[in-house]
Amino acid sequence: MPKVLLIKSRFISGFFHQGITHPLGLMYIGATLRKAGHETRIHDCALDYKDLHILQRTLMDWKPDFIGVSIIVTEIELVNKIMRIIRDILPHVPVTFGGTWPSANPEEAIKKFGADFVVIGEGELVFPELINAVNKGLPTKSIPGTASLINGNVLINPGRYLTEDELNTLPFPAWELLDHNLYANMPSFACAGNRPHMTIITSRGCPFQCIYCHQTMGKVFRKKSAESVLAEMEELHFRHGFKEFEIIDDCFNLDRQRMIAILTGIRDRLGDVKLHFPNALRADILEPEDMTLFKQAGTTSLCFAIETSSPRLQKLINKNLDIDKAVEVMNAAVKEDLYCLGYFMMGFPTESYEEALATVNFAARSTLHRAFFFNPTPLAGTQLAAMSGHS
Repeated sequence: MPKVLLIKSRFISGFFHQGITHPLGLMYIGATLRKAGHETRIHDCALDYKDLHILQRTLMDWKPDFIGVSIIVTEIELVNKIMRIIRDILPHVPVTFGGTWPSANPEEAIKKFGADFVVIGEGELVFPELINAVNKGLPTKSIPGTASLINGNVLINPGRYLTEDELNTLPFPAWELLDHNLYANMPSFACAGNRPHMTIITSRGCPFQCIYCHQTMGKVFRKKSAESVLAEMEELHFRHGFKEFEIIDDCFNLDRQRMIAILTGIRDRLGDVKLHFPNALRADILEPEDMTLFKQAGTTSLCFAIETSSPRLQKLINKNLDIDKAVEVMNAAVKEDLYCLGYFMMGFPTESYEEALATVNFAARSTLHRAFFFNPTPLAGTQLAAMSGHS
């Protein structure tokens, strides 16, 4: 069977100030590839992002038959260097891009960066099918969820998204393909210090229509069962020894009963673990009393994405967050001694100085322990990009 190397691109500028998250997408794809019989490795460029010497040595010594590269928008700077190394060492090996940036920019990924294929959306089922077709010399242009160059033009097939049944039958992520010391010794998404931990995702897709958000996992919410989530965490805790988890769903609490079942199961079945929610929670569909259960389940930190305190801008960005409800939940979390972070954005189209200042004052006067401010990035394919005049 073919050998497949999965590469996670990373930041270059100010890398060590950014923090990193486990490459969950590659871990899931690695698991499905191994299940199909492929010999698979993951190389995280955080190991050698300055010179990529480890990647070079892996390519020369192992000589993979297929290569996949996972990319988000902040990692584009390193991709040219990765591709030059691949083409110098293994010029004829097919290279497939995946992740949020290639999914939104398949034509640029192929024509500018030289990818042979792009997997659009979720790749667990698509990438193995693509490899199988290439390996057997079968046509690839009609494979759902792929883009490729056909007669000088980029042919883009609609993204392929997992059904809820498919999501629940995926193998657990291929944790064993990672160097866990790397993630234990670097800052993480949760800003909780350098320590051993594992990142998990319990659902995919988000039904909300925020104008700035990518759509790599689609707008249909699909969830793993509470029992599946608990079984995965038990495997990580009791077999692999992890005591801290970062949950990074788009919206972990969209199904309230499932949320309660998971948190109750963690409290009753896993015992002494720590949870962090650096993403995953929509504040205005939580209840203040939920924070007690979060605390009982071992939660130590969580983040609330407020974005703006302006009711006008909440409508403009289609988030429509109930600010008063969010504040009520934030205050309850602080009372439970949970470390609370807030995410805010400044620079939305038509935002006034007064609206921006009001958001800053809101954060400063809140009970949040820490606030982060970002400029909105007009990702390709989003409503924000269209509003900002980007293609």
